[in-house]
Amino acid sequence: MSKQYSAPPIISSQRRFPDNMVCGHHLLVKAKRGEKVSSNKKTYAVPAFNVTTFQGINAAFEAFDTLGSSGLLAFSNSALKHFGRGDAISGLEIASQYVEYLAKRTTVKIATHLDHGDYMSDGGRKVVQGAVQMLTSVMADNSTLKSSGTPTSLEENIEFTREVVNMAHPLGISVEGELGVLAGEEDEDTSAEESTYTNPAELEKFLRETGVLMLAPTIGTKHGPNKGKPGEKVKLNIRLAHELLKLANKINEDIVFVAHGASTLYPEVVKFAADQLSAIGGMKAEISKWKEFVGTDWDQIQGLIEAGFCKINTDTENRQTYLASLIGALYQTASKIDIRYYDNITTNALTQSYIQKLIMAGNFGVWHEPKIDVNNFTFSL
Repeated sequence: MSKQYSAPPIISSQRRFPDNMVCGHHLLVKAKRGEKVSSNKKTYAVPAFNVTTFQGINAAFEAFDTLGSSGLLAFSNSALKHFGRGDAISGLEIASQYVEYLAKRTTVKIATHLDHGDYMSDGGRKVVQGAVQMLTSVMADNSTLKSSGTPTSLEENIEFTREVVNMAHPLGISVEGELGVLAGEEDEDTSAEESTYTNPAELEKFLRETGVLMLAPTIGTKHGPNKGKPGEKVKLNIRLAHELLKLANKINEDIVFVAHGASTLYPEVVKFAADQLSAIGGMKAEISKWKEFVGTDWDQIQGLIEAGFCKINTDTENRQTYLASLIGALYQTASKIDIRYYDNITTNALTQSYIQKLIMAGNFGVWHEPKIDVNNFTFSL
């Protein structure tokens, strides 16, 4: 017999965040409605940049300010441990305070998000509770047991996710749930062997009983640098995505979808890295590895945006851009002592990568007109 729940709490609109900080859902629902400073009403998406270093945060802010974009910075548990020298709670304090410092000086609105928050384990629960206090949005990923990568039951998923909603919504913090299992390795703390598509029959029950307004359904994306086999186009279940959107809109048109494992792959980045490694010499295995990377083709992501996916998680392509630019810098001058030289090159490359994805997603001119001509932007390393 299924458990009976009272109506879930709505997100409080009374919360006052630090300057230029907003609830994550606020940015996404604007994207679903196509709201910008101009009169354009075309749906766009907000890339959620998974950041693991201060460089990544700096580069993202530069990109947001350049384009007038909605800014969404996501932090995984492993990233928080990196910021906190092994302690995720310390990492939350450090990263959130740094973002708030930069946000006071920005020209756009910024949200911070806990990616793949686990509310089923004691350690994961502490991180989620801390994120509710220090970030503006959290993911309650209770669809998979982190210890084994196996699916939880629908009732377990609902119960744990509902607990997070009960805690977060009254404080003005948005909550993202996940329904289904996404294959691949997100980081050292999040992985699963096989995907399972979201079941439409379970969707209404999950949304009504948890109260989440941000949902990550599984429609064929995959975590990690290899989304499929080299030479084969990754195919997503766009038909299912539209079916799920119709069901969600009947419940609440403010519900938005999230695409995990949706990183694309920039061919120019792969070519640049392979060329630099070839010039260095003795790097055949590394070159082969680069050429095996498979991303999700952008036309597939565009199909998801049309189906209500307003948050596009982005990580792998930015890591690849950073690494490719570092390889190039080392090939050009590997004896430079001033490490700020390499820091500037890789940060600039990350900024370029972020700008590229923001333009592709249509996330520009939201808070002010872009400072560059988006139609003539050229991504180069």
